[in-house]
Amino acid sequence: MVEWESVLREAGERVQEVRDRLVSSSQGSERVGEGAGGDVTMRVDQEAENEILDAIKQKGPNLRVVAEEKGESSGNVGARWTVVIDPIDGSSNFEKQIPFYCTSIAVLEGSTLESASHALVRNLVNGDTYFAEAGGYSTKNGSEIRTSGVRDLSMAVIGIDVSKTTLPIVRSVSGLIASARRQVHFGANALEACFMAEGSIDGFVDIRRRMRVMDLAAAYLIGRQAGATFSDERGAALNPKISVKERFSVVAAANSELHGKILDKLGAHPQH
Repeated sequence: MVEWESVLREAGERVQEVRDRLVSSSQGSERVGEGAGGDVTMRVDQEAENEILDAIKQKGPNLRVVAEEKGESSGNVGARWTVVIDPIDGSSNFEKQIPFYCTSIAVLEGSTLESASHALVRNLVNGDTYFAEAGGYSTKNGSEIRTSGVRDLSMAVIGIDVSKTTLPIVRSVSGLIASARRQVHFGANALEACFMAEGSIDGFVDIRRRMRVMDLAAAYLIGRQAGATFSDERGAALNPKISVKERFSVVAAANSELHGKILDKLGAHPQH
């Protein structure tokens, strides 16, 4: 049996070392190509992903990898494990020296988000590490975390991503923005979702159909096991393809009651 927790924690440490070495150097933001997902690849992205791949490759060839920069590798036919990697979530923040970005790694024993078995998100600014294993509970630096008990939108702080979006999407979220206690967005979706998992914010919404599985896979398991409810913008269960190219929307909240109220403000009706 693969000791995935130790593998992911080692990978997180390696990425931290890359970040610490490059954060004060212009080399970290140097453009070195284009990633499989279509975004610009900076040196920090490339070196961080290489360290993660090196940490997991010793676990044998029976792995499928879905990584932001290098794309997909199938491993053996019928590979048991899929490792989903976003080496630096929040690369634009790193480039602009905005202190909010992370590394995100998830292990799936299957082909859906529901099959996620292990997840790690590491805040690369302060080293805070979120971890979850299926059937257990979510932790931050080894201590259990839970979502908030907020159920009233007027008391809720909601992360809403409207960057690079259209006017109709902005209109769609305007009622939610007006109803929530506060609307925020920090620029690294995986870490923002972990803030929801620990109760620092109460929900996370991205209905632009731009979310990628690399951004969400780890935070999905961490959030779910901390008590969060996830769906798409219509209230349906999330079931994206585990692929670099797939794009989808996410509505997440600290609990099912708040989740339903967010969907109502978006004009959706929960699907069961």
